Amino acid sequence: MKGIQVTRLGGPEVLEYKDLPDPVPESHQVLIEVRGASVNFADTKARSGGYHLAKKPPFIPGLDIAGIVLAVGGDVTDIKPGDHVIAFPVSGSYAEKAVANQELTFVIPETVDFISASAAALVSGTATHMLKQVAKIEAHESLLVHAAAGGVGTTALQVAKALGVARVFGSIGSPWKEDHVRKMGADGVVDYSSKSYAEAIKNMTEGRGVDVIMSPLGGSTVEQDLQCLAPFGRLVLFGEMKNEPASLPPDGLYTTNRSILGCSFGHYRRFRPGPVRETMNLVIDLLVHKKIEVFTGKCLRLEQAALAHQLLEERKVLGKVVLIPEKFYKQD
Repeated sequence: MKGIQVTRLGGPEVLEYKDLPDPVPESHQVLIEVRGASVNFADTKARSGGYHLAKKPPFIPGLDIAGIVLAVGGDVTDIKPGDHVIAFPVSGSYAEKAVANQELTFVIPETVDFISASAAALVSGTATHMLKQVAKIEAHESLLVHAAAGGVGTTALQVAKALGVARVFGSIGSPWKEDHVRKMGADGVVDYSSKSYAEAIKNMTEGRGVDVIMSPLGGSTVEQDLQCLAPFGRLVLFGEMKNEPASLPPDGLYTTNRSILGCSFGHYRRFRPGPVRETMNLVIDLLVHKKIEVFTGKCLRLEQAALAHQLLEERKVLGKVVLIPEKFYKQD
């Protein structure tokens, strides 16, 4: 099969398109023909050596796919060849075929197209898991989503609206992304690079602040986030895009019962797959009933993985980037 392999850590140029051996499923696994593989910031960190769950080279990058089951192991139940699925493969996703454990493979209706399904798998799972199981957001509460123009961000805005969250705000780092974020459901938009975005959020919430903040930023934004987090609010950190130290005011949490929560959806997939299935069942239901539509900014050939990483790291694309094997790629 054709696939992408990382043989050394580094920039996008280390992503090599080459012939690779077909993966072979074990008794508890399924073999999947990949129809779409989404590109995530975690992939760029794994490629460069900064992802906490990354494998050592050589490895096939990528975390999530959509495709058709080709074969199943002897112990697999409820999944059969021919099923359309989304999955979190153990063998990497930037390839024509992938192997996944049955507990992290989820059958989807054939009415859900592969591009939408592959774009949705990780970002929708991450957003839904954080909102429902980590932050435990309620309908009467309010939400601020940082980096709201990205894959997780745009999806989180829609998931929050689908869950009936009262007020939803987004933050961006580039002014040209504002219209898109508003179209995705944001009631108000702030610039996370501004030193006064916390003040802007408080002004938009009549001085109260927001109940939940979802942030992949970390660093200097943490202190501002606490300034605009309402009493009993929850700041959920799921990344460190800013790659800088964070500082906490000494009375920033306990005096008003505010919390900082960490969330790695990948860590859940590895060690607590039960809650992941609950989350993914909800994601599939949202997709089927068209309550969310994961925005795909770019579809590229599998061999263009390096370009995909470059676009993502340079913040030059809205929403998701999806890689498609050559034989299934259709030029717009």
